[in-house]
Amino acid sequence: MFLEQNIKQSNFKLSDYKIYKQQIFELFKNYKNLRGELNDGIDIKSLETRIENLKNNQFLIAVAGEVKAGKSTFINSLIKEEILPTDVLQATNALIEIFYSKRPYLKVTYASGKTEIIEESPKEVLKEKLKEIAAIREEYRDIPVNLIDLYILENGELNMIDSDFIKYLEERSGMENLRELKYKIENYAFSRSRDNIPVKIELGYPFPWEFDEIRLVDMPGVNALGGIHDVSFSFLDKANAILFIHPIKPIESESFKRFISSVITNKSKENLFLILTHSAVFFEEKERLLEEAKRIYSPLISSDRIFVVDSVLKLIYEDLKKGKTLEEIRREQRQKRKWVVYFKDLAEEEGLDEIEAFIKYSGFEELIPILENFLLSAPFSELMNILELIKEGYKEQINIHQETIRLLESQKKDREEFLAEIEKRQKGLKKLETYCYFVLEEAATIFIGVHSPIENSLDNLKFDYYDKFIKSTDIEELRKYYRDAENDLNMIVQENIRNISKFFKEKLEQVGEQFREEYNIQIPKIDFSAIEENCRKAVAKKEEITKEVIESIAENWNFLKPWKWLKSSRTKRVVVGVREVLDDEVFFKTLKNNLIESFIDVIEELRDQFYRAFEFYKKSIRKLLEEKRTYLENLKKELKSNERIDYEILMLEKNIALIEKEIKIIEGFIKGLLQ
Repeated sequence: MFLEQNIKQSNFKLSDYKIYKQQIFELFKNYKNLRGELNDGIDIKSLETRIENLKNNQFLIAVAGEVKAGKSTFINSLIKEEILPTDVLQATNALIEIFYSKRPYLKVTYASGKTEIIEESPKEVLKEKLKEIAAIREEYRDIPVNLIDLYILENGELNMIDSDFIKYLEERSGMENLRELKYKIENYAFSRSRDNIPVKIELGYPFPWEFDEIRLVDMPGVNALGGIHDVSFSFLDKANAILFIHPIKPIESESFKRFISSVITNKSKENLFLILTHSAVFFEEKERLLEEAKRIYSPLISSDRIFVVDSVLKLIYEDLKKGKTLEEIRREQRQKRKWVVYFKDLAEEEGLDEIEAFIKYSGFEELIPILENFLLSAPFSELMNILELIKEGYKEQINIHQETIRLLESQKKDREEFLAEIEKRQKGLKKLETYCYFVLEEAATIFIGVHSPIENSLDNLKFDYYDKFIKSTDIEELRKYYRDAENDLNMIVQENIRNISKFFKEKLEQVGEQFREEYNIQIPKIDFSAIEENCRKAVAKKEEITKEVIESIAENWNFLKPWKWLKSSRTKRVVVGVREVLDDEVFFKTLKNNLIESFIDVIEELRDQFYRAFEFYKKSIRKLLEEKRTYLENLKKELKSNERIDYEILMLEKNIALIEKEIKIIEGFIKGLLQ
């Protein structure tokens, strides 16, 4: 707990993180060399996996918000390059993933799986292509093009536009009199197919970032037609941070409230920031508006997660940093002209340097450090945990080496004395095995059975979410509740496995000192954190067992593809094989029933898996005791010359000295991280 509190209080920088990571990789390499084949109680495979995860770690920032809220301008200001088109009406439900790349790179993936790649092209070419994908052509601005595309994605190409389909568009879009625009709808719909509807856009560029492990995801507008879809939801679910962009005026946003209550999971709320944009327009009022936002949204989001920024002012700051003058910016960029004039005068009044003034007025000076610190708190905590594990392993290695030295010295002095010492330790080991047997039996009575904590937790969860599923009013809400249920199941698993680990650890520590004093036995160390992780994986992977409800896709968690589900239970009317029309009420009712049934199956399977995970603890303890028994038997059989004993003692002492040196380095490292 002390470690976690100190981690949260530290001020981390993205630029420091890579340096620390590289140092830890070197420390781990040294640890592996010194450890060799020795079992120091640390699960080396688990530790290697954690190191590998560090190497491949990415920071995912999802940028959500309403259409025309200024998301693209905000992202441009973050990446310090004006590459996303900002003056177009959004015409795509595609995600845009933005990441650092040494060379310009744009990949567009269409619904059919077809891809288009542009490489080594100037920024203007990439920007034009993005604009081409994103912009709604002038002649189609009065029809719901996004909704038509979404329908084609879900049902296939349209070959006929009839009155039922136009009614469907009117009901879903809120637009009226679309019958009068039937010819436009036909022209647009018949030109669209899964071959030309993009679903994912990946943009790599040599942005002037200090940190190249961030991936920004520009989400479709949350008030876009069709709502939040599977792929979008999966990115929100995985994001390290979610930035919801909303204009500073009007301050109240129903879409933000719905985003929190019915779209993102409870777990994702912990990663949410509200970014109020266009502060330059209301610069004199921004402090009052910020306080009003904190008051309005206080039940939904912590006040220290609400920020007021102006992306255009940040872009002017970036222009100044690149060597442009305010006069050049004013003359060349119409969008920035009035802000250059106004804030230049304000900077002169306040006696501020131009560069200093624009970053201050933009609000990004406050946002960026807090966002960096938030993103890095968990990864830095993982760095610390790895260091503590290595340090713990080293200390156990020293104990093992010292125990071996004592045995070798007794063998050198007197053969009979040596054998007596071995027998004494074997006797102690048998008593330890008996003690562990009773500990395991005690654990079974506490953690297994009808009234055990896991049983009570699972039963409560089942009834709680049954009620939520029944009361849910739409698919978005149902999807959110299902993911919340998965997260809560995971928390139950973690809490119960943590309690089992704590129980065994405390029991072994209680007996450890007694056995060391009486029998000179070094109690075997057990890497309970690795056992916890293995048990979590063994249990959690079973959470995905469902019937017809959850369908996975290649790289994203996917909740709903309703057009493929429940074919025997839904009502449909087919227009000569062209498309299907669901009876929404019957479909949603059937979906709920199937989801509830599936969720109950998940809980029952998880219950069985948890009991199997408990058996894993028992096997781990027995295995370590068996290793200790074998070690003592082998020592008893070996006879060594005094010269050989002296050499082995020398090597062990040398290893101890090297280990102590590494421990000092790690302690210094930890101290530096906590400062």
